Amino acid sequence: MAAATTEGGTDEQSRQMWWYFGGLAVFYLVGVVAFWPASGEEPNQTVFLVVMAAPTVGALVARWRAGARIQWGRPGVWLVVSLVPMLAVLAVYIVGASAGWDVEDPDVLVRALTLAPIGIVTASVSALGEEIGWRGFLWPTLRQERSFWAAAARVGVVWWLYHVPLILLGWYGSLSGLPAFTLAVAGFTLFAGVLTDRSRSLWPSVVAHGSWNAMVATSFSATEATGAVPAFSGSDALLGEFGWLAGVTMLAVGLAAAAWHVRRPLPAAVQPAPQ
Repeated sequence: MAAATTEGGTDEQSRQMWWYFGGLAVFYLVGVVAFWPASGEEPNQTVFLVVMAAPTVGALVARWRAGARIQWGRPGVWLVVSLVPMLAVLAVYIVGASAGWDVEDPDVLVRALTLAPIGIVTASVSALGEEIGWRGFLWPTLRQERSFWAAAARVGVVWWLYHVPLILLGWYGSLSGLPAFTLAVAGFTLFAGVLTDRSRSLWPSVVAHGSWNAMVATSFSATEATGAVPAFSGSDALLGEFGWLAGVTMLAVGLAAAAWHVRRPLPAAVQPAPQ
């Protein structure tokens, strides 16, 4: 009976995954084609909103067609922990600035941090479109039958592939920054996996994702009359989410969080697959 249950569970999960990735891919492609920019124009921001909603569409399709479960959970103390990646990168930037990387204007950084709650909430709303699919469905579904490391490897690859088409099209980030961005994705996948396992909720990963997009991706910019002004200036190879400082820092944070997590078992009532 145990073998039959395991096999049935695997078949059910495979069916959910087919619907999930099918819905995600179709919505993603339709969005890109529908909002393809005219020659010489920048892509409309609508295409990014559609692409960010694609994982949620996939999760909803999997729920509708295959009975998949979306893990919502409740906000808790892990929402505070979710700010660690942003704060870690900020600390590295400040240390780097003291070593010669310029701070555009200390007042800009103070203004950016003062307005950070508004920016994080706004960015978290758009990040929710991704996180319902990644940490609401995909991560907990994989963790039913796979170890932490195996689930992280799969989610990390999928999340990386999800970004690559936009990078290759020149719509998002930079191709030269892809290696550093890859490190950031790997580290964030580990960290968000720890948040999700420990909280049994997608909301900490939503805030972690939103704080990263609002602050790290913009080099802690503040809006002035002429537009967004980054608090930190310097080489593009070092700064931003496609820079080495954020990439290496995020990987270090993710690895440290994962190493702590797998050595401390969860309560049996919320225990997913073995670590």
